[in-house]
Amino acid sequence: MKRQSGFTLIELIIVIVILGILAVTAAPQFFNFGSDARQSTVRGLEGSINGTADLVYARSAIGGIENQGVDDGSYATNRDEIQVVFGYPAASTAGLIAALNISEGDWDIVIDGTPGSASVRFSPVGFNELNDDTAPTYAEIANCSVTYSESTAAGARPEVDVETSC
Repeated sequence: MKRQSGFTLIELIIVIVILGILAVTAAPQFFNFGSDARQSTVRGLEGSINGTADLVYARSAIGGIENQGVDDGSYATNRDEIQVVFGYPAASTAGLIAALNISEGDWDIVIDGTPGSASVRFSPVGFNELNDDTAPTYAEIANCSVTYSESTAAGARPEVDVETSC
């Protein structure tokens, strides 16, 4: 009779467990999950801003204010009480931030409220790296942002710029 050689089931299970432990402890050293999370969050906000802008524009068109721009520093307001410029959300607390329903607890929000050329910059806050409890530096967060610039003419979409080099 021929003797068969090989590994027993227990030996295979031990090797698999050891490889699993090594993979769990070594993987964070090779992959930067924190940066990927920030980039995904910023891309998600970009999609939310574009979708929200389209919805607000549709509501403004129904109300007949899609062609009203900034007149003497005052914004038009649609029936949802959102400030609009040419039908799209204004780059203000009562405009885009109200339409998105977000807070400064989740985002570092910087508003340049110059009527006619206003913009809002969103940077994620509160991200912790996988291996420790330290937050990323401001420079890392500053390179990961979404900037919304309100519409400057009737029929022109607002600009949404994304920076994902974090």
